[in-house]
Amino acid sequence: MAKPNREQLILDVISRKNTSYLPSVVNFANAKKKMECAAYVGITDEDEYDEYLGNHVYFTYTTDDACSNGIDDKEKVALSMELGRSHVDERGFYVDPWGLTYNPEATSYFNYGHPLKDALDDESVWKNFKAPDLSAPGMMDLQFKYAEVDKEKHSGDQLVVVSGYNGIWEKTYELMEIENFMYTLMDEPDIIHHFFDIITDYKVEIAKETVKRGFKLGHHGDDLGTQVSTFFSEAVFVEFLKPRLKKLFDVYHDAGIPVQMHSCGMITPFIPHLIDIGLDVLEPVQPVMDHEFLKREYGNDLIFYGGVDTQGLLAFGTPEEVYEGTLREIDILGKNGGYIAGPAQEIMDNVSPANVDALVRAIRHARGEE
Repeated sequence: MAKPNREQLILDVISRKNTSYLPSVVNFANAKKKMECAAYVGITDEDEYDEYLGNHVYFTYTTDDACSNGIDDKEKVALSMELGRSHVDERGFYVDPWGLTYNPEATSYFNYGHPLKDALDDESVWKNFKAPDLSAPGMMDLQFKYAEVDKEKHSGDQLVVVSGYNGIWEKTYELMEIENFMYTLMDEPDIIHHFFDIITDYKVEIAKETVKRGFKLGHHGDDLGTQVSTFFSEAVFVEFLKPRLKKLFDVYHDAGIPVQMHSCGMITPFIPHLIDIGLDVLEPVQPVMDHEFLKREYGNDLIFYGGVDTQGLLAFGTPEEVYEGTLREIDILGKNGGYIAGPAQEIMDNVSPANVDALVRAIRHARGEE
């Protein structure tokens, strides 16, 4: 029996050519956790477990993002080091081309480096700041070396997406350290505009190359929300981020491909603005937002991704509760299509393999696979 073309199926859902199919994505915070959950169902091969999960999206990364988003992939990290884009510091931590710093033994994402933390007090810090250079001959081939390998290997079976995580706001506050960022935003907003422009221009160049190389969905990631509110006001979003996100989204839309954006947290006030600049897929939908409200108000404009509570239900519920809770989310967010099922965040270490399997079984049941 021929394998389903999951790439085309999810693209048809995103374009609303298909309103009955249920694509899904179940990702993990680290490879060790993933294989622990695989072993629970008697699988020892990662490719075989991917087939069992039935994921419709495969995230890949540029070389510059290898030490952050692709830290589990040692080949990508090795290439970044070989090219001199990244290095290892005296603690054995990876330092990426921006100066962000990661512990290779960490079980989830965390940055330790803040090279722009003194920007408010030292003019030279921000005036001398530059993005990693992408202009050298052959640099884009090296940036996309493994992304191209992933595209060749997984296309058709999955939609291969070049990760845009660690975006404009997120990268800036990590470079500066968040308190310093907020002080600077209030006292010297021109410095923030300056940093945002540099990072946006870099992201736009990567986006253009993503389109040029035939990837079929544009991706961006910026965590704009906390558990209770947005990080900053709607007015700040409109002034500082909205026009820059539009510039980035336009690269993909001008090429005729959809845009997916990751943001954790309660970002409901920003959603109309994201729709206004052409967002197609909101990733992930977390339980801090009202899912029935989102579907009712924005279900004709957005494809929703995620939704199953990672912090509460998956971490502390029983497998039976996870199974039923997943089906409830599918009923709410999947009504009349427009939904990519999965957890509201990557599967963390505090989620039991039994609960992961209950999540996967519920999705497979809703899709008619068991």
